[in-house]
Amino acid sequence: MALVFKIRASVKNYDWGKHGPYSIVACLQKAECDDFKIDDKTPYAEMWIGTHDSGPAIIPSLGNIKLKEWLLSHPESLGQNIRNIFDESNGLPFLFKVLSVNKALSIQAHPNKETAEKLNQKFPDKYPDNNHKPEMAIALTDFEALCGFRPLSEIKNFFKEIPHLQNIVNSEIIEKFLTSDSNNELKSLFTAVMTCPSEIFQPHLSQILKYFELNQFSSDSVRDLFLKIYNQYPGDIGCFCLFFLNYLKLKPGEAIFLAANEPHAYLYGDCIECMACSDNVVRAGLTPKFRDVETLCNILTYSSRKSEENKFVPIIDPFDPCVKIYDPPVPEFAVDSIELKQAESKYTLKGLQTASALLVIKGEGVYDYKNEKDKLTPGSILYISSGCQVHVTTTTTELLMFRAYCNA
Repeated sequence: MALVFKIRASVKNYDWGKHGPYSIVACLQKAECDDFKIDDKTPYAEMWIGTHDSGPAIIPSLGNIKLKEWLLSHPESLGQNIRNIFDESNGLPFLFKVLSVNKALSIQAHPNKETAEKLNQKFPDKYPDNNHKPEMAIALTDFEALCGFRPLSEIKNFFKEIPHLQNIVNSEIIEKFLTSDSNNELKSLFTAVMTCPSEIFQPHLSQILKYFELNQFSSDSVRDLFLKIYNQYPGDIGCFCLFFLNYLKLKPGEAIFLAANEPHAYLYGDCIECMACSDNVVRAGLTPKFRDVETLCNILTYSSRKSEENKFVPIIDPFDPCVKIYDPPVPEFAVDSIELKQAESKYTLKGLQTASALLVIKGEGVYDYKNEKDKLTPGSILYISSGCQVHVTTTTTELLMFRAYCNA
């Protein structure tokens, strides 16, 4: 068996995904897999590339066996850095994804390792995964998200300016927040709002909706976003999070990194995503799924910063100007963006002493490893064993690829 070969991703059809051919997820899967049929009415939300049991990648050339099964028989393929630090029986320590977001995902955070283990032990039906889930998103299209708490001054202005927002919770809690610069008061206020009974908050939420429909507001982006999110999730308490969390717009190539306990929600667009191999999520709003508001409010960081400060900036590889390296402060993963802009040129992927997964987003080419060659088209995914030197020959004037790997 070769050490470099094509694998096939698992596709997830969550309700928030883009429908039919509007989804990059669907288009990438269709371009590489002839038997994949796109239905115009079906949401195609996520493409999973990895060994997580909830969405394992498979190897078509080996009768569609799971990549994880192959790795159990070929653990040396992972590389010593993975085998020394992580449990090799789990396969890859990272989960590589493509997301196509049509409407807001849940208000959520990912617990750290210690909390994940405790939640798994206490509520195994709600939290079947005991691993932490730091993650990074790299925009493929214009991308919108909520990420981290706003500067305290912005939150205070919302509570001063918007009618009915002050009536949701006890006035003493609001007054303490407005007259303090302490993040402890932010936690008290956010927790009070998110745990407010529906019979109290929903009338005020409806009044805020009417106010925004009839009036301009000092922050038009917040007003427009509120109307959009309320339309997607009418009467949902998660709508209040728009007044607490930064609204962030990413251009293609821009990224955010979400450490443990960082509040966030993706709102719209397509992105590359990479994370520790986990599916652990604590949710509190904008979702029909299980909500664990108390846990979410207890674990959040409550660190306020400006919107732009949430962006994660890549570096240009000092040895290769074609490569941007997105290297967050975690050992499980890093991602390279590789952009080639000259047809009929031969390019050598940098050698890594770790297993990696290479995904083609745009353009075409041919890869070769020793005596093996095959086409690369949008949606092609290569599994590359540790230590393998792979060459790529471009056949179009632009070839855009992303490569995920362990950076322990």
